[in-house]
Amino acid sequence: MLRFAVLGHPVAHSLSPAMHAFALESLGLEGRYEAWETPLEALPGRLKEVRRAFRGVNLTLPLKEAALAHLDWASPEAQRIGAVNTVLQVEGRLFGFNTDAPGFLEALKAGGIPLKGPALVLGAGGAGRAVAFALKEAGLEVWVWNRTPKRALALAEEFGLRAVPLERAKEARLLVNATSVGLGDPGATPLPPELLPEEGAAVDLVYRPLWTRFLREAKERGLKVQTGLPMLAWQGALAFRIWTGLLPDPWGMEEAALRALGV
Repeated sequence: MLRFAVLGHPVAHSLSPAMHAFALESLGLEGRYEAWETPLEALPGRLKEVRRAFRGVNLTLPLKEAALAHLDWASPEAQRIGAVNTVLQVEGRLFGFNTDAPGFLEALKAGGIPLKGPALVLGAGGAGRAVAFALKEAGLEVWVWNRTPKRALALAEEFGLRAVPLERAKEARLLVNATSVGLGDPGATPLPPELLPEEGAAVDLVYRPLWTRFLREAKERGLKVQTGLPMLAWQGALAFRIWTGLLPDPWGMEEAALRALGV
């Protein structure tokens, strides 16, 4: 039986178990996918268990960057991004990948979100790094903001981006919330509504709630918007292909996530 899990903290809110249960069933594979609460300090011990008993795991906050030091190999893209969200176990060795970056671009394409810059990425953590990397690779001018300016500056220097103050959001044509602001708090937003641009698109990687304040206000402004579910589904489908060689239907995975949300 194939065994998978998502590791992170907190992880109880994760929709990955529902998505991957669909993937396993739809492809006729016997296995299970669990959610394992894993604070940062527990990561080394958890990965030892992965070496022993799992085909692969997904990593989420706060583990994506720290995991690199514990793997036997990481893909060139994961190394450049500095974050891993997918781990494959083969004969006790751990191989790291980043499906957030390609998953984000596939989700934009599937949702008809135009790839027009400048793009402003809010957040410089693991998800922010993957999104900024993907957009830069796609040829866009990419700006980055973080509430800790030093982190934004470090990421900008590393990737060849521009660290900007939040006020520059008005000039962006693509906004991406890669912070956790809004997670479980419908009243919170990383961007005051007066700083929203007049045109363009907005994507929020937060998916609980599905319609965050950030997305609601962007939609009211007339921007094209995308929730966090398409990227979640695409990165999950690409991770599943790494583990099994089979690509499940991302639309079906998104539908499974919606059902799990009760939407």
